[in-house]
Amino acid sequence: MRFSQRVALITGGASGIGRATALAFAREGARVGILDIDEEGGQETVRAIENAGGDCLFLCGDIGNQSAAQEIVKACVDKFGKLDFLFNNAAMEFVAPLMETSEEQWDAVMDTNLKGTYLVSRAAMKSMLDRNFGVIVNNASDAGLRGIKVNASYSASKAAVIHLTRSIALDYASSGIRCNCICPGCIRTPLCERFNEEVGARKGKSGAEVLQKFVKANIPMMRVGEPEEVASVVLFLCSEDARYINGAVIPVDGGLTAGI
Repeated sequence: MRFSQRVALITGGASGIGRATALAFAREGARVGILDIDEEGGQETVRAIENAGGDCLFLCGDIGNQSAAQEIVKACVDKFGKLDFLFNNAAMEFVAPLMETSEEQWDAVMDTNLKGTYLVSRAAMKSMLDRNFGVIVNNASDAGLRGIKVNASYSASKAAVIHLTRSIALDYASSGIRCNCICPGCIRTPLCERFNEEVGARKGKSGAEVLQKFVKANIPMMRVGEPEEVASVVLFLCSEDARYINGAVIPVDGGLTAGI
């Protein structure tokens, strides 16, 4: 198994891409830590991993809270002895153009998507720097690569995550830490479902109708992606096969952002 004796931390591991990635790491022999605000979903992920013979710990907390970020890293190191990989996946969406986005709503998105990525990365890197080894993968979304209508705060936060990725990659590669970024497009996740439902509500359509029309018009592969397809990219980036990949920004979107 590729990740035997390795330890991976996944934020937002209670559902969607985060859960798929946690399960994939566990199948490959890694011990897994999860941070998520969803207590029930987090425990479901833990049970799935443990029922398959894996080892997993879960902390219910907000990545935008410095104490939670530090606590999950400490819990991983205390339980597993180290931390090798971090997947910054947790995020929140807010569907609205700029003039319909209050300061509180803007701050909530930024605190989760950008500040949360910063806080957990900083906490994890302290442990990684002690060993001169670590891999960080950030989830930035196709929304970070291009603007999206009625998505001002989310798109801005994800674009910032891309540049945070590059800064980490530049600053810490010489210390044995690689940092890369994935940009998933339309993936079958609760977040994507909520986004399409809210967009649909603005148009008097169902979320399924909005998604179907978007897929046909914009995705060359003509389908929605699966969480497991994103997880496989995360695991590759953490593997020895990707040992010379650093500062990369990789779309996982069926060709969505390739052009028009």
